[in-house]
Amino acid sequence: MKYDIAIIGAGIIGGALAYKLSEEYQLKIVVIDKEARPSQHQTGRNSGIIHSGVYYPENSLKSKNCINGYKQLIQFLEENSITYKITGKLIAAANETEFSELDRLFENAQSVGLGVQYLTEKEIRKIDPNLTIPKGFFVEETGLVDYSEVLNKFINISSDNGVDFIFGASLNDIAEKDNKYSLSTNGKFFQTKYVINCAGLQCDRVFELLTGQNSPVKILPFKGEYFEVTPDLYQSDIPVYPVPNPDFPFLGVHLTPMIDGSLKVGPNAVLSFDREGYNGFEIKIADALDIVSNKAIYKLVKDYKATVLKEMLKQKSKTFFENKVKKYWSSFSTSEINGYSCGIRAQATENGELLSDFRIETYERQVHVLNAPSPAATSCLAIADTILEKLNKLINN
Repeated sequence: MKYDIAIIGAGIIGGALAYKLSEEYQLKIVVIDKEARPSQHQTGRNSGIIHSGVYYPENSLKSKNCINGYKQLIQFLEENSITYKITGKLIAAANETEFSELDRLFENAQSVGLGVQYLTEKEIRKIDPNLTIPKGFFVEETGLVDYSEVLNKFINISSDNGVDFIFGASLNDIAEKDNKYSLSTNGKFFQTKYVINCAGLQCDRVFELLTGQNSPVKILPFKGEYFEVTPDLYQSDIPVYPVPNPDFPFLGVHLTPMIDGSLKVGPNAVLSFDREGYNGFEIKIADALDIVSNKAIYKLVKDYKATVLKEMLKQKSKTFFENKVKKYWSSFSTSEINGYSCGIRAQATENGELLSDFRIETYERQVHVLNAPSPAATSCLAIADTILEKLNKLINN
C-alpha cells in the first residue's frame, strides 16, 4: 500500500497529528500501531489533567506548546461535545521550607500570562476543610478530561477524512529506494515518502530502526502509580498539587478528582525495568540492560541521593502515599484505598541527564518525537503543529 506519510504510533500525539494532517492537506496517510487498540500506554494511563503550563520556563517548548495546546484542546473539546470541566488547580506549600519554591512558581505563572492568585490557609480550607495547607496559590487554567475519549475522536475524524489506522502492526524493518521508504510490519508492507515517529516509550528504538543510527536520546521508564480513594472524602473537584521537591525532578504525589467522578492520589516515580510492565514488578531483559547502562540513573542517585532511592523503590507502597498526601490533606488513609492503576512515563535522557523539555528532531525525510512526557497530552495539538512545521521544511527543501 502506498502513502505520502506514515505515522508510527497511534497515541495522543500520533492521533492529533493525523487529525491535523487530514483536516489541512489532501494526502494519503497511514497510522501504524503495534497494539490491538488505542490508549494502551501513556494516553490511557494518566491523571486526566488539562495542564496550564505553570511549571515550565518561559520560552521553553513545554511552556509554548502547553499554553497554545491548552487553548486548542479546549476549542476541540467544545466543537466535538467531549465532556470536560475547567476546575482550576491548587498548588500547595505544606511548610515554610516550600514557600520560596511556591513563590518562584507563582512568578513563573505570571510571566507566561496565567491567571493565578495566592490563597490563605482559611481560603484553602473553603476548598476542603481537611486541607492542612498554610499557603498556596490557585491557577485558573486547569481542567479535567478523559484523554482516551479525545484520542478516539481524533481517530474517528481522521478515519472519516481518509486516514488509515492499522492496529496490531509492529514495525519490523525499513528499506529505502527511489526516495521512498518501505515499512515491514507483521507481513504487511507500506510504502511512504515520509515517516513520523510518535512511538512514545519505544521512540528511541524506532529512531534507530528507521535511521540506522544511534538514537541521540535513551528512554528511561518511570512508573507512575495511582491509588483510587473513596471520592466522598474530598469536597471539591479542584486538583491539589504539592510544591515540587527541588531534590527530585518530578511533580510529586497529588490529589486528583477524575472526570468520571473517581478520586486518585498519585503518581510516584518508580523506576520500571519493563517499559510496558503495568502488572507489578516485571523485568524485561532488554529494558533492564538499557537502564543499568544509562548514566542518568547514576547521576540521579549521586545528585539526589536518598530522595531518589526512596521514591524509585517504593512500588505499591501505601504507607509512602499516606505520608506524602497527609502533608496537605488529613483525610487520606490507606484504609480508604479501593483501587490501583499505573502508567509509565517515557522520560528521555541524553549524555547522562534527564531531558526537561520536549524534543523533536528530523533525519532525512523523517520527523522524530523523542521526548514528550507530561504535559504532552494537553499540548498534543500544538505539538502536532510543531511537527508539521518541521515536516514542511523537509518537503520544501
